[in-house]
Amino acid sequence: MMPHDEHMGEVIRFPHREATEQTDGTVVRAVAERIGHDDTTETTADQAAPSTELVERGERRPAIPPALTGKAKAALPVGARAARFAGRHLYCLGGGAFDIFAGAYARWTGRDIDEQIRQAKAAGEHGVAADLLRQRTENRKLFLERIQVFGKLLLQVPKFLAGVGLLMLATTLVISIAAQIQPGGMTFTSVWTGLFDAVAAGFEWALWAASWAPWSGIVLLAGVVIKGYNTRRRRQDVPGFLVAPGTRSQEVEITPTIVVSALQRSGIPALRRAIERMDEHQRAAMLSPVKLAGCGVEVDITLPSSGDTTVTTEQVRAKRSAIAEGLGRHEHEVFITSAEAARTVRLWIADPGALDEPIGPSPLINDEFDAADVFSGRAPWGVTLRGDAFLLKLWQCHLLITGLSNQGKTAALRALLLWLLLDPSVEIHLADLKGVGDYNMLKPLVTTYVAGPSDEHVAAATEMVEWGVEVMNERIAELEANADKYPNGVTAELSRDPNSGFHPIVLVVDEAQVAYECPAKDAQGAPYGGAKATSRFFNAVRKIQNQGRAVNVTFWQGTQDPTNENLPIRARNGAHIRASLVVATESQSRMGLGDAAVDAGGAAPHELRQGKDKGVLVVKDADNTIETVRTHYIDGATAEAIAERAQKIRTTTPRTRTAEVEQRDLLADVAEVLGDEDKVKATDVVARLRKLAPRYQPYEQLNAEKLKERLDAEGAEVTKAGVLTVYAERVRKALAAREGGNETA
Repeated sequence: MMPHDEHMGEVIRFPHREATEQTDGTVVRAVAERIGHDDTTETTADQAAPSTELVERGERRPAIPPALTGKAKAALPVGARAARFAGRHLYCLGGGAFDIFAGAYARWTGRDIDEQIRQAKAAGEHGVAADLLRQRTENRKLFLERIQVFGKLLLQVPKFLAGVGLLMLATTLVISIAAQIQPGGMTFTSVWTGLFDAVAAGFEWALWAASWAPWSGIVLLAGVVIKGYNTRRRRQDVPGFLVAPGTRSQEVEITPTIVVSALQRSGIPALRRAIERMDEHQRAAMLSPVKLAGCGVEVDITLPSSGDTTVTTEQVRAKRSAIAEGLGRHEHEVFITSAEAARTVRLWIADPGALDEPIGPSPLINDEFDAADVFSGRAPWGVTLRGDAFLLKLWQCHLLITGLSNQGKTAALRALLLWLLLDPSVEIHLADLKGVGDYNMLKPLVTTYVAGPSDEHVAAATEMVEWGVEVMNERIAELEANADKYPNGVTAELSRDPNSGFHPIVLVVDEAQVAYECPAKDAQGAPYGGAKATSRFFNAVRKIQNQGRAVNVTFWQGTQDPTNENLPIRARNGAHIRASLVVATESQSRMGLGDAAVDAGGAAPHELRQGKDKGVLVVKDADNTIETVRTHYIDGATAEAIAERAQKIRTTTPRTRTAEVEQRDLLADVAEVLGDEDKVKATDVVARLRKLAPRYQPYEQLNAEKLKERLDAEGAEVTKAGVLTVYAERVRKALAAREGGNETA
């Protein structure tokens, strides 16, 4: 061993990491000394050397032993919950007591009426304010009178006590004299002693009762405090950090103060400065009374505009999220629109969670709802945000409904069609360019039914709309030719007449974007899709939107994810009723509802929640009224039941001219309209046939292809010479063959 071993024991090497494992380079030098020396232990030179080892400073040991770490972590939330529990109930206790005493003080001093007067003046209800002021004056007068009466009563107390005392003394004196005169009874002294003993007993009882007065006061005070505590506890009127886990924080009651505060903190500097300069009365004057409106409240706000302070409606609408947070609501629970008055915006604020609750079923599901009247009635489509039934006028209105995929467009459109079919006077032609069976239950009820997404289905839908154009032109020609017969045009009375030929015809194309985007062309090279002058579908839609309404021919279309390509500007602007489900951008909102509706502030389908607001529509009706509507959902089974009811109505109440039994000979009619011409285009022959028999329904549904099929079956073959052409010679031969003659050309 080395010489210093006499003073130093064995060096113990501390376990440490290798140098390559050191991270921050922080080290500590440590030397361990063994106090006792074991002679039996041999040491090596390395062990005996007074060495120092580099030991990395590791992580600080946890204050809690590892075995208890999990329990400690679990205990921390328990402690926080306990502290929150105690704080919550103490807050309710103190706040409840304050509410009770503050309310009593306000009633005693009349401050509650002062607040009502201030609110009435701010709301412009000066008559109410005058009545309250008169009541306040009378209450103060009564209060002063009570104080005067109480003061006079206090002044009379000494006199009353003196009178009672003298009366007692006089009575006692008389009794004592009588007792002295009467032998064998009470003596004069004993009577007075009895009086003094009774007075002493009374004082003792008063002292005993007074000793219990503090306890009685404490019990009374405790009762008052408990009442206030229970009131606060039931309302959960506590700060957010004290709210019990798993419970919703207190619902913010929408008051004028809350609204003004939310506006002040909305992030609009000019509005904040204007509110800061206002006094309490001026702030209240900004707002109309807060009114109940369905599942929420409504309030109008007059925006400040004076000097260098100007706040616009667009600025307020842009801060919808911040205003909603200030009101204690989610963004989708606050709607900001323009009010009728100038410089005024309207806030509709939903009750928390109310918009996520389902609405009632459609009135159409009731068996009692067995008829509709398109002329004077309105279709029940859903409920507005105010909780009012939304009834839509459909007569002589073109309609557009758009939105993103899978948001309820087809269900909303089908609900309107079901109502329409309950009126037997309406004729519907339907093309579903998605073709997954959403409208199968309507197939027996509609005159034309197209279902499928292919180019052939688009061609059939185009021909359906073009047939509507032809009917429209025939009706216009009828009105022009018989102006004296129709001095008021197509009226409701004329439309109801099954023999008039002017019954309502509604052409419906769902997923119309498939038609607008269809690249297919017909035999003449004209495209079905597109928005050019040669586009067949677009041009047919444009013509009906221009003139169809006047003669009871209307066009409805449903589109998906609108763009300028799949929903041309002219086609969407021609709709009287425009409705949009949730869309992705404001530009799509403008496509669906128009710039004016969006600029007015009430049309914002891009602010709806995709997936959560299924079936919620922003609607601009024919009167330019804008409403956000939660539509009634009618499932497939219920729709079938309603369709069956409509089938019975349409069977028992014929819509069209079925009572007019008319049989016509197609070959003879074709020969008549051909006249002396050798050949005529099939489309022209169809037009001539309709002119020949304008009220004959089979000719109303005829087109060039159907005419070819029927003439081919009669033996008068129609062939193409660039276009389908009808030859007079073949018609005459077919007539001769049918009659058994030998007529030749």
